[in-house]
Amino acid sequence: MIAWVLLAAGTLVVVASSVAAVLVRDFYRRLHFLTPVTSIGAPLIGLALAVENGWGLTTAIVLLTVALLAFTAPVLTAAVGRVGAQRDGIVDS
Repeated sequence: MIAWVLLAAGTLVVVASSVAAVLVRDFYRRLHFLTPVTSIGAPLIGLALAVENGWGLTTAIVLLTVALLAFTAPVLTAAVGRVGAQRDGIVDS
């Protein structure tokens, strides 16, 4: 039951962020909708998989993937935002 609740919550965050990103037209505002997916949605889904599968090698790989996503996503988002700002002439190269 706990796994289903975590999975539902994570899926709700991902779907809501995706719908909101589609509705917004500005590139920089769309970048903000990636944050809930990578910092809340993916970890909840990863925890749901870990709870459902129990401890083992598969769970370790899932948790490692979620941890890498959670740690590298903010850096990637900042880099994409900076490249977009350079392209638009907002910041200097």
